[in-house]
Amino acid sequence: MKVGYYFRSSRKGVFSIEVLFKRVMTSLSEHITAYAYHTNPTHVIFTWIKSFIQPLDVYHITGDINFVALGLNGSKTILTIHDIGHYTYSLKGWKKYISKKVWFDWPLRKVAFVTTVSEFTKQQLMAEFSIHTDKVKVVHNAFPSSYKRDDKLMLSPVPKILQIGGGDHKNLSRLVEAIKDMSCELLLVRAYDQQLDDSLKQQGILATWFFDLTDEEIYEVYKKSDLVFFASTYEGFGLPILEAQAIGRAVITSNCASMPEVAGLGAVLVDPYQVSEIRGALVQLINDDVYRTQRIKAGYENLERFKPDVIAQQYLTLYNQVLHGIGY
Repeated sequence: MKVGYYFRSSRKGVFSIEVLFKRVMTSLSEHITAYAYHTNPTHVIFTWIKSFIQPLDVYHITGDINFVALGLNGSKTILTIHDIGHYTYSLKGWKKYISKKVWFDWPLRKVAFVTTVSEFTKQQLMAEFSIHTDKVKVVHNAFPSSYKRDDKLMLSPVPKILQIGGGDHKNLSRLVEAIKDMSCELLLVRAYDQQLDDSLKQQGILATWFFDLTDEEIYEVYKKSDLVFFASTYEGFGLPILEAQAIGRAVITSNCASMPEVAGLGAVLVDPYQVSEIRGALVQLINDDVYRTQRIKAGYENLERFKPDVIAQQYLTLYNQVLHGIGY
């Protein structure tokens, strides 16, 4: 079976979708012949022409370029949507109207199936757009099988708290407020911000910055950490939760959006808007070895749902439905 994977154009430091679907492609290597294409609005016409000249069995748009569906064979196309946060919270007026048509309404209507990476995103999608529920399939993201468990028997003398991702919704400001007067160090995987770094130094908060890392380099940063903070105000999925669980780190995440769905029992859930809850969770995980160990154990058990082979088989089932013309 020939499957084309359509990726957004490459951007420095941004390749999470590519990493996710590389796992799928690798797991399915005995069942499919995979072709990878990167595209953007200025080159999309060439992508469409190529799909007619060299037709494939299945076209899979992997995310963040929904418009590509408009020029592909809809009956053979699957569109993956990771979240609709930008549309819901950022766009206004005519920009939102254009996005609704070109990015959602028309592509959603044309493709054979839509996959979302969480039940949360599926429910948001159906609430905003006219789409039949049977057309939307939830296929979670897989955790990286290369991330091996690396238990820390003791925390570092100065506990290292890992926070991943930029943007206000990642909630770094409340984490900083929560750790005031605490002896700890932040490991920040995000673009360097001079103003923020100066502010942290003024408050006496240690911070080490990391950006534009490979998957292997991110794995090494996880290993350096003692705890992982991922209490965002919004996430369509939240892969760092699984990455932390795979390595054996206790996770603090949010009690909203997709995060409880992903974390299962393997994380401490907090209200991301309540600094006191964030601080309380940090203090308990740092000071209570038994409690921390319990959360780590539950996190490792949670990973069974997200094994790469499990997720890949769910996509393969969908590919076969498309191949044989079995619609929703």
